[in-house]
Amino acid sequence: MKAIVSVSKTYIHRGNHWHRSKTKKRWHIYYYDEDGNFKTEKVNWLQAMYYKSQKRHRLRRVCLKCGNMWIYFVKSRREKLKCPNCFNEEDEDDEEESEDE
Repeated sequence: MKAIVSVSKTYIHRGNHWHRSKTKKRWHIYYYDEDGNFKTEKVNWLQAMYYKSQKRHRLRRVCLKCGNMWIYFVKSRREKLKCPNCFNEEDEDDEEESEDE
């Protein structure tokens, strides 16, 4: 799964030099792959418009209870995030309580 971070139109030959006005630009996507590596890929116009709707925000959060830090890829910054460690512990506690009844 690709976590798309950015979609932009950039020069084919990027670098620290001036480009002529006739230099071609192409659509590129910037994403994180499944291993967490940051990558770039050249795409066509139709794919670029699709990926623009699939962009994610990369958020780094620290849990106030356990102090662990984790990274989330979310569609909206307003989403409610739960710590994966604390969330799993709460589920286990709920299962133990239901077995006691």
